[in-house]
Amino acid sequence: MWTVGDAGEPIRVLHVLLSELGYLPLSYHLAVPTDGLYAVDWTCGPVGYWTWHTSDAPSELIGLWNPEKYTEMTKGAVMRFEADHGLRVDGYTGPRVRRALELAAALHLTAGQPYRSVIVDPSIPQRLWVWEDGRGVVFRSLCSTGVPAAPTQPGVHAIFLRSREQTMQGIGPSGRPYRVEHVPYVSFFYGEQAVHGFRRPTYGIPQSAGCVELPISAAQRVWQLSDYGTLVIISRPTNGTK
Repeated sequence: MWTVGDAGEPIRVLHVLLSELGYLPLSYHLAVPTDGLYAVDWTCGPVGYWTWHTSDAPSELIGLWNPEKYTEMTKGAVMRFEADHGLRVDGYTGPRVRRALELAAALHLTAGQPYRSVIVDPSIPQRLWVWEDGRGVVFRSLCSTGVPAAPTQPGVHAIFLRSREQTMQGIGPSGRPYRVEHVPYVSFFYGEQAVHGFRRPTYGIPQSAGCVELPISAAQRVWQLSDYGTLVIISRPTNGTK
């Protein structure tokens, strides 16, 4: 069972398969082309080299990429594959996922959607955009992240739970409980933090209890453009917030 932090030749082979199936924004070029009739050897992958599909990939993705290490980027790609193939979506690569990958490679069952990531800039005015491999930024919107007492977690996270509508409740930054019903287009990416729709008079400043809030129509579009395993990149602010 492989997960974040694991490294070595088997992880490189995993990345080769994920890229061939369209679950990574990179391509692996074989030094010696093969006819694809040989079984996958998880202990020794083919010799070759990697290239990014485009030159405008988010810097956070480029910095995270390591062909021989299982990172959050690998986890997100595995989760997208699991969702596409009816497997338990947990981001772990065990025997069942490896067998499914081998079968998908043999049958050329590629990803159902282009590779995308959701990027949040918490600098004021706070913004969210969706980057798509091969097309660049395909959607933009103002957003609102967590207040200083309940900040949105920076870093790279994979969407692990989605709900078209749900009740959200908990303890707010003030220490008082809150309960909001019918919150639409919810995609959890870190603990109880999620990208979702929420009606506010204005956006672009910290207002939430840690979530990334969007106008309803924008949240719907982000929901359509993302899925299980889509990476949510929360950048560190360059002005106005801590």
